[in-house]
Amino acid sequence: MQSRFWREVRGYAEALVIAFLVVTFVFNTVGVVGSSMRPTLDGGVGGQSVLRSLLTGDRVFIPKYDTWLRRAGLLGPYARGEVVVVREPANAPTAQERDRRPFFIKRVIARSGDSLRIEGGEVIVNGHTIDQTWLTESGEITPDRIDFPLISLQDGELAGLHVRFATTLGGTAVPQLPTTGSTPPAVAPEDPRAQLYYGTVLDALAPLPADRPDGEAFVHDLIVPDGTYWVMGDNRQASAGGSEDSRYFGPIEGMTIAGRATAVIWPPRRDGAWNWRGMGTPDAFGAVPEPAAAAP
Repeated sequence: MQSRFWREVRGYAEALVIAFLVVTFVFNTVGVVGSSMRPTLDGGVGGQSVLRSLLTGDRVFIPKYDTWLRRAGLLGPYARGEVVVVREPANAPTAQERDRRPFFIKRVIARSGDSLRIEGGEVIVNGHTIDQTWLTESGEITPDRIDFPLISLQDGELAGLHVRFATTLGGTAVPQLPTTGSTPPAVAPEDPRAQLYYGTVLDALAPLPADRPDGEAFVHDLIVPDGTYWVMGDNRQASAGGSEDSRYFGPIEGMTIAGRATAVIWPPRRDGAWNWRGMGTPDAFGAVPEPAAAAP
C-alpha cells in the first residue's frame, strides 16, 4: 500500500516537473484580457471579470525557446511590429494603484538606437511615418492625435515637458498626454511626476536644437536607449479603452519581455469565421529604415 502511494506521488511529481520544463523552455500560452490590442486581438467580454475575459478572449502561443535563445544572445533583437508579452513596468500608471505587476501584450514599435516621436497620432520611427492603415482599416479604432514628447526650451536647455497629470481617487498622479491643438502647461523636468513616468524619456531626448524660441512647445525625437524597446498597444483611442504603454511609462527593458506571440490558437472561431491565425508583422514596419548611425 505504501509502495503504491509513493509511486502515485512520484507520477504526479514527474508530471509537474515535465509541465514546468515545457512551460519554461518549450512553449506557453497567454490569454488576452482587456481592449488594449484591439482590433488585432480580442480581449473578451468579461468587463470587470478577469476570469470571464480569459474564457472568452483570444489566447496566443508563445514559443519559450525563442525567448531563451534571445537572452543567450543567439538570436537578434525583437523586430519592429512583433507582438510581445511584457511584465508591466513598476512605473506604469496602473502599477501605482495596485500591488501586483501582471504581464500584458503590446507591439514593438522601436528598438535600441531608433529615433521616435509621435505627431498628431502618427508614429515616426527613424524619420519614417509608419502607415497605420493596418490598424485603422476596420474602422474600429481611430488613434488619438497625440503629440509626444512635447517639450520646450529655455536658453537652449530643456525647460519643460508638456503633459497634464490627473489625480485618481486613490491620490495617484497619472499622465494625460497632449493632443494636437491643445498644449498643457510645461512641467519642470525635475518634477517628481515627470521623473517617475518620463525620466528615461527625458534622458533619451535627441540633441536639442539651438534655434527654438524660448517657451515654444514642439515635438522632439527621443533615441530608444540600449537594451530597451518602445512598445504600444494597437488600440490608441482613449475613448475605446486605449492602451497604457510606452507613451505613459517610457521604454521597457528587454529582459522584461517574456516572449513573442506567434499565433492565435483560441477560440478556433469567432463571429462565424476562423480565428486561428499566425501573428506576423504588418507590412508597414518593413518600410522603417535603420537608424542613420547604424546605416552602412
